[in-house]
Amino acid sequence: MRAVLVLIDGARVDVLRELLGRGDLPNLSRWVIERGGLTTGTTVFPSTTGVAYIPFLFGRYPGSVGIPGIRWLDRRGAAGGWREQWRAARSYCGVQGGWLNGDITPAPSLFDLVPQSIAICTPLTRGLGPRGNRIAVRRAVLGAAAHYLGTYPALDRAVARAWLDAALEPWRFLFVVFPGVDGISHLKDPRHPAVLESYRLVDRALGAFVARVQQRGGELPEFFVVSDHGMTAMREHSDTATLLEASGVRTLRHPVHVWRRGARVATMVSGNASVQLYFDPRSGRERPLTEPEIPAAILERLLALPAVQLAACRGGGDAGGVVVRTRNARARLTEALGLIRYQPETGDPLGLGGYVELDDRDLLSRTRETAVPDAPRQLLQLFQTVRAGDLVLAAARGTDFRGPWEVPEHRAGHGSLIAEHMEVPIAASVVLPHAAIRTVDLMPTILERLDITAPSDLVLDGVPFSKLATVPEPLVR
Repeated sequence: MRAVLVLIDGARVDVLRELLGRGDLPNLSRWVIERGGLTTGTTVFPSTTGVAYIPFLFGRYPGSVGIPGIRWLDRRGAAGGWREQWRAARSYCGVQGGWLNGDITPAPSLFDLVPQSIAICTPLTRGLGPRGNRIAVRRAVLGAAAHYLGTYPALDRAVARAWLDAALEPWRFLFVVFPGVDGISHLKDPRHPAVLESYRLVDRALGAFVARVQQRGGELPEFFVVSDHGMTAMREHSDTATLLEASGVRTLRHPVHVWRRGARVATMVSGNASVQLYFDPRSGRERPLTEPEIPAAILERLLALPAVQLAACRGGGDAGGVVVRTRNARARLTEALGLIRYQPETGDPLGLGGYVELDDRDLLSRTRETAVPDAPRQLLQLFQTVRAGDLVLAAARGTDFRGPWEVPEHRAGHGSLIAEHMEVPIAASVVLPHAAIRTVDLMPTILERLDITAPSDLVLDGVPFSKLATVPEPLVR
């Protein structure tokens, strides 16, 4: 067997369904969904490009492999010289983008486990063979132009051509990324006509690929068509850095304030609807702060912002875990003996109706109807890594945390824990589970479909579809 994973970066599940209903995506319907199904899955937090690719290629949560966001701070390096300070202020959005591969803690990727792999237009390339990373130069050139000029269709067409060229090669796993939906949405709106045309471009590319395989008498591979995050239009930029600066709190931030002297807080934005704050960033302290150590005045000021959906930090004392805060509510998340415990202390910040103690998968299902699906698991996984900030904010719908520093201005974004960012389409030519699924479940499923036995010591956060509750026939929900 062979498998193709097509990632439509930034695709919203509701927009995809609307286009399918209008008959605008006939190839996706015929060659993928009719053979298997389409469902709504959940991605990871922060729900942002690059970070949210990790589940597909490593089968792990970002926090499990040391990646807390698209931007984060190396606490020790931030106390060094000017060169160390620049390196410490990580940002995978620019020239440090390739460092993502090295910053992921040692773990085999799908490319390592399937040596006959080809990837097209991805920042995550670890494990690929010498000819495995296609259009790398064109991705850099066309991607830079698209970011500033909006020429994403040219980049997507280059991806489509490379995909077609690879159709008849002897690969077993093919990873294809189309950046256009995400890029154009940032500049315009998730439902802009140019964005909808990007969905159709992907569908035409799929049809051309299938036709090329069939012309040579080849057997069609298994298809998985997914997204890494959703998107929402942004009505307000509530930049935490400028807000703190206005009250006299000096901040370390991208792009030009990474050498800021006397900084009291570092603000590292992902998406741009999530931000991680590191206090006393020049202290050289490697240990993250817990709730009692976070400056209470700054925390309360941030919680009062309408732009903040919720805040989270590490719990202090013997209880530990993760503390979740809103302006008027507080709860604690802990995990032990295979169960996740949600203990509201004041109010109900995650909207679960009160005290909950459930198995991970049962809790996933329970949270799917809330405003922040899968929030307990995602907050716990994020704080697994000491690289995560002392305080993490998730934005409310229609707002983000990065204003004057984003050029060009983002009119739509992602990164938060809200449903519109966390819910993603998962279409497959295989029968889908009847249970709730996550993007982290794709990697073990692909390994199983390829009949590849993973190393016995391999740790994965995902579960193959076959081990979840399934239905006996193709399902479209």
